[in-house]
Amino acid sequence: MKKYTHAWLAFMAIKRLEQAAIPQEHRANAQSLVKWFKDYRDFVISGSWYPDQVFKDMATSHIIKYRPDEKSKNVSFRKMPGTLRCYQLGLKSPLYQKPFTIEAGNLADRCEAFAQSIVDSFKMLRTEDKGNPISPSNNHIATRFFILSHYIADCHMPLHCDARSFSMDGNIHAFIESEWDKQVRASYELDTDNERFFYDPQGYPLKKKMTALMAAVEQEIVERPFKYEWGTGCKNTWDYMSGVSQYSYLMAYRMIPAEYDNTNLSKETFRGLDCWKEFDTYSKDIFSDAVESIARVWLHVWARYRQWAKM
Repeated sequence: MKKYTHAWLAFMAIKRLEQAAIPQEHRANAQSLVKWFKDYRDFVISGSWYPDQVFKDMATSHIIKYRPDEKSKNVSFRKMPGTLRCYQLGLKSPLYQKPFTIEAGNLADRCEAFAQSIVDSFKMLRTEDKGNPISPSNNHIATRFFILSHYIADCHMPLHCDARSFSMDGNIHAFIESEWDKQVRASYELDTDNERFFYDPQGYPLKKKMTALMAAVEQEIVERPFKYEWGTGCKNTWDYMSGVSQYSYLMAYRMIPAEYDNTNLSKETFRGLDCWKEFDTYSKDIFSDAVESIARVWLHVWARYRQWAKM
């Protein structure tokens, strides 16, 4: 995903935590997290783009590459929260519960590492005296939240979890992500001079003429039921993101049939596939799921910190 898509997804996660029907037992944590975040909203674009612009770990930490493999013993698919659309679709995939091989990538590890580092940073901030040079600042911690959102969103991009190559020749990967970024740019007012969005009175990206896709996602993230739980058998960020990557892999094969790869899929051919007719539907599912996952992981991180601090 590209810069403004990543930043928009982070903002939508905050909006979901503020406006969705959060269960009573988690509402206080969600409300306090939203309040804390709004003081650092100007860092969303720069923070969420740090992995691509500065870290540049795309070949390892932005991917988990799956390939069907009848010789493999890997057949276990995680049970995810039923609200995730990629999970619902994946259960119907002909590749579901079929053997696979993971060829590359440590994206789930990266998500777990950043989630833990945020909690640790809060602990350092609360432990050290104010002004201590070794203590992180709230600005620093907020930026790490936005960096984490980038990796979570990448796990929801199906081609980040598909071992087939789509990044050369026709470069369908870049084409899809460019189409998404165009939708964000068309729907919201950008302050490009200051690398931020213009804001509405509630502190969210200021809307202009919304595309149908962006409007549908905005509605979905508020109306979709909120599930705090990771999913059956998932105990932490790593488990959860590993599961997400499995269903992103299945989604990739739903979007692009198995007989295609970089060598025979041009933009023109892609537009002629049946999946192109469903592109906005798939995009809505992918975006809404990404927002749900960012909000879920962030809230778990925040709850761990508040439990430690007994706030």
